Amino acid sequence: MNLVTDGLPALALGLEPPEDDIMDRPPRPPRAPVITWRRGALILAHGALVATVVLAAFWLTWRGAENEHAIGHAQTVTFCTAAFAQLFFAIGCRSDRVTAFRLGFLANPALLAAITVSALLQVAVVTLPFAWPVFEVGSAVRHEWLVVLALALVPVTVVEAAKWACGLRREPGPVPPGAVRPGPRASSVDPARSRPDRK
Repeated sequence: MNLVTDGLPALALGLEPPEDDIMDRPPRPPRAPVITWRRGALILAHGALVATVVLAAFWLTWRGAENEHAIGHAQTVTFCTAAFAQLFFAIGCRSDRVTAFRLGFLANPALLAAITVSALLQVAVVTLPFAWPVFEVGSAVRHEWLVVLALALVPVTVVEAAKWACGLRREPGPVPPGAVRPGPRASSVDPARSRPDRK
């Protein structure tokens, strides 16, 4: 599954255009770890989101049936849900702060192409009978595609909604009449001292 869901989208994310305010942000502290506590908590939360929808897909399909066919079919639906959840989640990985709507869905066409190709490969794996023994697919997914797509969209929807809510808190409020919004902080370095002496 990692070959289908992680390869092409990961490469396409490397082609994401830089955000508009990237040069206005302060640099990372030199001693900051690669994975901070906040980043680690986000990774755990995102993983829990995907795991929750995957378990929900298995339960909604299985529903306690004891026969082997029902279990195999539930595993196939779970397999598809996990794959599509990761593909859709790549859209939420484009930025930590800005939503996909503000970035523009067409700003990174390589990512859209990667998700499309990976999705077609996933559909081929569970619909072509000769591929079933290779990937141990129990049966084809038929009317459960709506369940698969609905559950797979839940993690990225939650992440994008959280970024939108955080963006509302970061935006400055309305300026009262007659007031002037403060501009960027002026540098405390004397321009005369910053110039090299010419001899």
